Amino acid sequence: MGKSSLICFALVVCLAGCAGQVPVSKQHAPAVAASDVSPSGRMRGYVTARRHSDFSLVAGQEKRLEVEYGWDYDRGIGLRKTFDTQGKLLQSEQISAANIPLTAVEAERVRALVRGQPELKPIVDKPDVVIWGEGFAFGQADDPYCDLGSRCVHAIAAADFGDRAVAHAIVDLQSDRVVYPFYHPPEGDPVRKFSGE
Repeated sequence: MGKSSLICFALVVCLAGCAGQVPVSKQHAPAVAASDVSPSGRMRGYVTARRHSDFSLVAGQEKRLEVEYGWDYDRGIGLRKTFDTQGKLLQSEQISAANIPLTAVEAERVRALVRGQPELKPIVDKPDVVIWGEGFAFGQADDPYCDLGSRCVHAIAAADFGDRAVAHAIVDLQSDRVVYPFYHPPEGDPVRKFSGE
């Protein structure tokens, strides 16, 4: 398994490590730097992240349903919607951002925000640096930026064309900014072990 594959694997298991972080108090939260990224690319409206078929027992009969997961940027909430085969909405429930994968458009916005963050720009603006923007949901109770209503994502910038992590950042797509440009993964996090931090 190559180093790039290992980084992808480490990204998948990173979410568990993120859950162990100690939240930053509101009075000790770092100031968020202005970004060089145009606000015109900001995520808006409802974004469908994933949709699949499922089955459910209804009145003793198995019925096929369509289940959709998405993020509503206008309301700052995650949703799971259930439809019948004719497209009629049967149920809509609020869910955590951690249960909603990023779309390709969201991942590209994460990359753009990392590239445009003034403190990260000297590190990531190099031809051999890859930004793993697909990341994972990151959330902390009482965190000033990544509590309920946020769509925070752990992004990793890696040099040597993706093989060596050089920076970790937390991006909140809901507020459209890098909220922690120099995030430090907790001890025992597989991303920390792989990147040699």
